[in-house]
Amino acid sequence: MSDCTLFFEAESLLLFLLNLNCKDMSKVKIETLTPIHIGNGNFLQRNADFVLSSQGGDSFIHVIDPKKILDFIGVEHIDDWVLSIEKKEESIRDFVRRYRKNAYPDDYSQRIITNCAGAIKATDTLKECLHDGMGLPYIPGSSIKGAIRTAILATVAKDRPLEKEIRISREKMGARRVEIELFGRDPNNDIFRFLQVGDAYFERECEIAMRMINLNVTQKTNLQDRSKSQVVEAIGAGCDSIFQLKLAENTYSWCKARSQNIGDLPKEMESEPSLFVSLNRHTKDLVSDEIAYWSDISSNKEGAEDYIASMRHILDETKNCQESKECVLRIGHGSGWRFITGAWCEALNNFDEVIAVSRPNNGRYQEYDFPKSRRIDEDSDILGFVKLSLI
Repeated sequence: MSDCTLFFEAESLLLFLLNLNCKDMSKVKIETLTPIHIGNGNFLQRNADFVLSSQGGDSFIHVIDPKKILDFIGVEHIDDWVLSIEKKEESIRDFVRRYRKNAYPDDYSQRIITNCAGAIKATDTLKECLHDGMGLPYIPGSSIKGAIRTAILATVAKDRPLEKEIRISREKMGARRVEIELFGRDPNNDIFRFLQVGDAYFERECEIAMRMINLNVTQKTNLQDRSKSQVVEAIGAGCDSIFQLKLAENTYSWCKARSQNIGDLPKEMESEPSLFVSLNRHTKDLVSDEIAYWSDISSNKEGAEDYIASMRHILDETKNCQESKECVLRIGHGSGWRFITGAWCEALNNFDEVIAVSRPNNGRYQEYDFPKSRRIDEDSDILGFVKLSLI
């Protein structure tokens, strides 16, 4: 029997076994340690897509529901609404009150976001986070799985001679060949097929809006850079949810015995407890390096003190995790190169070549470290740190 035939038989049985064992999936509690943003690609404009309100000193963003506004103004006035948006001479609140004098933003909102971004200018856009069809904010299983994959890649790649694999061409670098080497030659044979991760749904109105700024090493003494700030919607810190996870070790062993094309399962993925130990160690190492780096930078610059304190808080969270049952992981948008990639290629002998293709206008910045900036919110938190607990 050919490898091809074996593979298709294994694939069919794999799908059967995975579906058969869905009841055996572990429940995992996810808690947000810092705000987390998983974007849907939309940027909302003030007075076109959202309006502001205040109550008792608190500020709120109301994302409008066009259907509700049409109910107030009537379909026959839709052209007037479009003209009002284009001219930017009138807020949505004032426009709606032309037709319904007692209308308030709550009456035509699809959701309300707590505004922690301070004053929002007319030119500011709001980077919207992902919601399901019922309007619930959620973290897709694919995002959680992607973060796990990055952490395992960084762990397995340590001390491996991957200089050739990372080179795609003379002027291009990438991780695809590295992933083939470590995880399997194609999606059908990739070991992460055997890791199932469900979506994590959060409660309504746990969303906040914050302003993202940069921590940036330049010639200036102050490290904080607000020149490219962005208002971002996120699931707030201190929120929690439950999702399902399964590492199908037995199914992997059955399939691996019948097709050697499937990638080798690293010891970090031999069980869910070993996976959690590896994830927590990876985060602890990254955060420890981060604290050391910015502490050194802060010896002659200012502005990173609160960020270092925030990182120390995350480090404490990793140290307080119950081994094999809890871990800290970083997921989603808004952190910077080291946390997004896992920083695994920093140990490669050709890391200078990686920098040259990764940093635009690299020649202008060769006096600086790479990466030299971090994306943080105004409270000096990096987005996306979560604590996972096996239930």
